[in-house]
Amino acid sequence: MKDKMNYIANTMVSDLYEIFYIEELVDEDKTLYHLHDFYEIHITLSGNGLFYLDGTMHELSAGTVLLIHSGDLHRIVAQKSSYFERMYIFVTPEFIENSSTKHTNLKNCFQPIGNVKSKILKTSIVELIDHLKHFMKPPNLKNYGEDLLYEQALVNFLLYLNKLVLNKESEITRDVSPQNELMDRVIKYVNNNLKEDLSLYAVASHFYISKYHLSHKFKEVTDITFHNYVLKKRLFYAKQLLRKHNNANLIYSDCGFKSYSYFLKAFKKEFGITPKEFMNLTKKGNKMYFNKHH
Repeated sequence: MKDKMNYIANTMVSDLYEIFYIEELVDEDKTLYHLHDFYEIHITLSGNGLFYLDGTMHELSAGTVLLIHSGDLHRIVAQKSSYFERMYIFVTPEFIENSSTKHTNLKNCFQPIGNVKSKILKTSIVELIDHLKHFMKPPNLKNYGEDLLYEQALVNFLLYLNKLVLNKESEITRDVSPQNELMDRVIKYVNNNLKEDLSLYAVASHFYISKYHLSHKFKEVTDITFHNYVLKKRLFYAKQLLRKHNNANLIYSDCGFKSYSYFLKAFKKEFGITPKEFMNLTKKGNKMYFNKHH
């Protein structure tokens, strides 16, 4: 059995993207529910896993590609095979925009379709490996031009993904079973009403069900508590408003927080920095600040 490998494959190349190659076992206690300010491309190279994405569970197998939109809650839930080889690519909207032209918009593959933002693709593992072989080891920055070749390979891969999305046969429809349809409506309601009262009682009343049924069913379907889901969505929305208004006092209530002190405490616990520190980082430019939860 081959040794497990796990490394960042583009160390010091760019602060606009990161590439991780992973073979280590999934530690279910350390894979947390989280959201990003940037896009994630999750690629399964071999083995099987279970992945939570924006309210639904998905089986992963070789050739599965998840295009995860910024703001969609996700988590790798479990490893279903003894060996599970995967790659994560994290890329900022700025990098994709700068790599696009007026004729070729590389952000098209991340464009929402109705209320659905993220996409699930199934493609040839041979084609995937052919594109990803360039990222199987970090580039040698001492070799002139290797960083540019590495970055060009990433642009070529983004182009390949866009062509897959245009070819709708590659996209897997995210079916919602009848028993989960109500929770799908609850999630959409939460996402569209973050400023409003989203207490368990208020939301249960809106859907004419008991708060106990909502609490139990939401956890059963999503594997996350209703309270934690609402909190994470509100905190992510807070980051968006902080970028726009640069004033925590001004935006905390617009995210549904009744108390400024509770907002500050929750923000620091979730992101590891205060709103003020986040705003200072944002002023320094659109850099990627990645905390590993995978």
